[in-house]
Amino acid sequence: MSPSRRDSSVAGQPDHAQTPQTRFVGDLNPEGMFAEAADPEAAANPTQKAEVGVWLPSVNTTAAQSTASVVSRPLAMVDRVLLPFVRENCLKCVPPEKDFKHLHRVYRDKIHPIFALIPEDVVDDGDSPTAIVMRQVVSLAAAADPDMKSHLRLANQGNKKLSYQDFSQTLSGSVRTILETSLITDRTVHIRALCMLSLYVQPSSADEADLPAQLGAKAAHHSQTLGLHLFHSSDDALDTLFCAVWALDRINAAAYGRPCVLHEGDIGPGLEDCFRRQRPCFRLFLSVVQWLDKVIELYRPGVIAQSLESKPYIDLPVLEPMILEAEALQVSTPLLATIEVFYHAVIILSCRLSRPGPPAQYASSIPPASANARRSLAAERISSAIRRDHLSPVPLVPYALSLALSVEYRKMRHSALPMFRARARSAFKSNSELMKRFGDVFWSARVVAGLGERILREMERAANSIAQGAAGAPLSSSITDIPTNGRAEAPAAVATVPDAAPPASTAAATTSSSTEFPPLDAIDFSIVDAMPHLDVFGHFDPSFNLPAIDNALEANLDIGLPLNWGEWDHFAG
Repeated sequence: MSPSRRDSSVAGQPDHAQTPQTRFVGDLNPEGMFAEAADPEAAANPTQKAEVGVWLPSVNTTAAQSTASVVSRPLAMVDRVLLPFVRENCLKCVPPEKDFKHLHRVYRDKIHPIFALIPEDVVDDGDSPTAIVMRQVVSLAAAADPDMKSHLRLANQGNKKLSYQDFSQTLSGSVRTILETSLITDRTVHIRALCMLSLYVQPSSADEADLPAQLGAKAAHHSQTLGLHLFHSSDDALDTLFCAVWALDRINAAAYGRPCVLHEGDIGPGLEDCFRRQRPCFRLFLSVVQWLDKVIELYRPGVIAQSLESKPYIDLPVLEPMILEAEALQVSTPLLATIEVFYHAVIILSCRLSRPGPPAQYASSIPPASANARRSLAAERISSAIRRDHLSPVPLVPYALSLALSVEYRKMRHSALPMFRARARSAFKSNSELMKRFGDVFWSARVVAGLGERILREMERAANSIAQGAAGAPLSSSITDIPTNGRAEAPAAVATVPDAAPPASTAAATTSSSTEFPPLDAIDFSIVDAMPHLDVFGHFDPSFNLPAIDNALEANLDIGLPLNWGEWDHFAG
């Protein structure tokens, strides 16, 4: 008998007495061996035996409460402290009904078709803690849409209109606190909430820069405890949930430079079939993530990466046949455009290129023609789609834009031809302006936009200083040899004056939010254009720490390295 699991559509507060419960015992647990020996029928029935263990029925309702589908209880002391606070504050932290209707519509139309995490019936399940948490994470996601600024209100905040930061921090904090108590025991609810938090929680400081990756890993942990990766359930809702967890695991692996938690060798047969059963938009999204999964192989250490040294890129299919195969022709244009942006982000990552070295070695680091062309085209398509199309409010969009910005920075920084440098500089400036649009919502976008703006203003300052004949001593090399560890480090040898104050423009960029500067349109590169053969980077102020910024923007393209934007938290304002 295959294991029965609760239907996620009633994942709020199911009646354990009405639903037969099972629990999973792994082969490494002696209990499984004794159970099979004591039950000849179970041993003779291969359908009851999973690849790595056996499913055993629970004896009674009390035992059912300890099955794999129920999360472990928190410490009693912690629960006693948190529960009164949660009931008084966190469960009341929901948008008023009239505002939630707008937020729910945005989530239903623009977000759920892509991620498929929160079914309608779970949101509408009365006023149970489960339903409240589901409404909270739906509101958190939809609040990222700029059109929802007038609907960011919370009942426990006096129904006053809040900034996105206040709305987001209050909601996400409430959800995380509720999940730490014993109010919700269903693991499927925890998985859905943790996945949504992983996508939309915004770090409040540099110390929380890796929080989204932590939350995603915890969701994967719960899915493994339930055995969702083995596909022994006939519940389509649970299979869809695992597809979403699997996709998030791959996205976090790329965005945060982490190993995948759900390893391919541990997933049971049926993953491809599960993908084919999904709705068209989600199915198309999963097909792009499948290619991202293949791309990640390029960045893995050891034998796999070494075997690909002769061809450090992967050929992806054209997007249109992927749309046809997913039967997604009827999917709305904004949703398709959003997935297209993600597709081009994967295209950029599909070319693993070595970092440019000193000028003498630059020619050897030029990428193959096809890889260079596809990267450049993908970067242009990303910025073009963001300007032109009304994309969904998903974190994949600013992440893709950050990759496009890094591509243009690499060309602007290292290209030997003035024409290419000027072209890349224009694109880099344009992408920095686009990134500022996402800075009000996404913390990492705020950091990257700050970095881009600081670079542009230092370029302007250096060019003006040269034109006025007052340029400081240039760096020892016009193109610095950058360390390859992807971490922000001080330059090894830079001549500086002790206790000298940095130039005003640099100091302002270091201590102020990027939004306090005049618009980027005010930056004038006419002097740089008048001196096309000058490497303006060689005349940056020594205190600017250009190698560290090189490390940050180059490491953004190398997903094999853990990148922590928290090191640049002071640019987030």
